[in-house]
Parts: sequence; structure tokens; C-alpha cells
Amino acid sequence: MNLAIFLLALLSGTLHAVWNFFSKKKADNMAIMLLGVWFANITLLPFSLWIIAQEGFSLGIFAFAAISALSDIAYYFFILLSYREGELSLMYPAARGTGVVLVAIFSMIIFHEEIAPKAVIGIALVIVGIFSFALREGLKPQLLKNSVKSLKYALLLGCTVVVYTLIDRAGVQQYNPILYLNLTGVLSATILTPFVFKRELGTAKGIKKFVRQEGKYAAIIGYGITVSYLIILFIYACFAEAKSSYITPIREFSVVIGSILGFIFLKEKITLNKVIGIVTILLGVIMIKIG
Repeated sequence: MNLAIFLLALLSGTLHAVWNFFSKKKADNMAIMLLGVWFANITLLPFSLWIIAQEGFSLGIFAFAAISALSDIAYYFFILLSYREGELSLMYPAARGTGVVLVAIFSMIIFHEEIAPKAVIGIALVIVGIFSFALREGLKPQLLKNSVKSLKYALLLGCTVVVYTLIDRAGVQQYNPILYLNLTGVLSATILTPFVFKRELGTAKGIKKFVRQEGKYAAIIGYGITVSYLIILFIYACFAEAKSSYITPIREFSVVIGSILGFIFLKEKITLNKVIGIVTILLGVIMIKIG
């Protein structure tokens, strides 16, 4: 695998883990995530206008961006619902593991990707490592009490990953990644704003106070979402050899980072199966790079 692709995917995964960590800390407020999305997309807007002035604008981009925006909306809701119910070190791996499995399958079907034998082993190791996080010590499934509900949300979250990954890969092969991501973000934020701000904040005065109090968390989450995913879109746009079935599991190195953050800052329990999961994911990522 191209070293630049590999390192960019790892960087994207690290940034993804960081904003997920702050999402967990603020899981009781959807408005924080939405405010962050607006921050990032307003920042991108001048670049998008410049791109339109230089390259023109095709209405065909709306078809891809609309589907991606709807999947983003589902993603935001499911991520907050899953984090409200369960541990970061459990919910994050369950959601991302579902995405790895389904992205690999559909990438082979839709994009006819061929996977090298060593990379197959690596993808399998990443999947095994991710799902090992969803087990208690003694290898008993974490399907008790509130974990049942939270894991359902996490698995639904994983399904949204598949939709936007495949749609966005096709979209950025035809349209500029910055313009594409900006349009998708504006569409999703515009749809969400009337529901979230009215329900959670109410008045213009409430919004102003909210921005003062939670602006820094919103910025970290919003710019983290945007930059981490923009890196992935640039990979697909600039490297013809980039494969979704490889990029997605490499990006899941974020599971390791996210779990470590959960252990250190959220005081989540370190268990044997989580340690095994971290080691297995690392081995899987190395095998994908070799493959």
C-alpha cells in the first residue's frame, strides 16, 4: 500500500477518535455537535465559492450530497444515542466494526475491489479486534440491561458508515472534495437546525448563551468531524489505487485511540478482552499495510 495513503488514513482515524471522545463527554446535547458542524462548514464556505468560480458548478452533485447528508443526520443521532447508553470503549468499537465488515463486502460488489491475501488477514484481524471490545471478561456477550439498547444504536450507527462511505467515494471521484463535503455539511445542518435548536435552546438569547458556554467543545467536535473526513475524501479523490475495503479498517485505528482516551480520562475499566482487541487491531493494520 502507498505509504502516503496509509499515513493519511491513520491521521484521519486519530482525529476521529479525538472528536468522538469529546462527543462522549457531551453526549447529552445534540446542539453542541450541530453548532460544531456549522462552525466548520462556514469556514469551508469561502473555499467552496472560490472552487465554483474556478471550476463551475454541476447540479449533479446534489444527488450524491443529499443521500450523504441524510446518512450524516442518522449518524449524528445514533452516535449520541449510543454514547448516552454505554461506554465509549464499547460503543465506539461496535459501531466501527459493523462499518468495516459491510464496507468491505459492498466495496467488492459495487467497485469490484480485489483484496490481497495478507490484507484479507489484516481486515479479519481488525474486525475480530473491534468486536472483542463488545465482550465482557470471560468472553460473555455484553448484552445485559442497558447494553442491549446501546449496542443496537451502535450497530445502526455502523450501517450509516457504509452508506456515506460508498456514496462519498463515488461523489468525490466526480466533484471537488471540499465543495462536496461543504455542500453535504450545509444540507445536513440546515435540516437539523430547526428541530435541534428549537427543542434544546428555544430562543435567540438561549442560543447566544449556549455558544458562549459550549463553543469550544462545539469547535473541537465540528472541526474534528470535518478535517478527519476531508482527509479520507482527498485520499479517494487523489489516489486512484485507494480502496474502501483497505482505507476503512486502517482508519479504525481510531478504536485504539478512542479506547485509550476512555481508559485514561473517563476512567472506564481496562479488561483483558479490550487489551486483546487493541493488540489485534494493531496487528491487523500492520498486515493491511504489508498487503
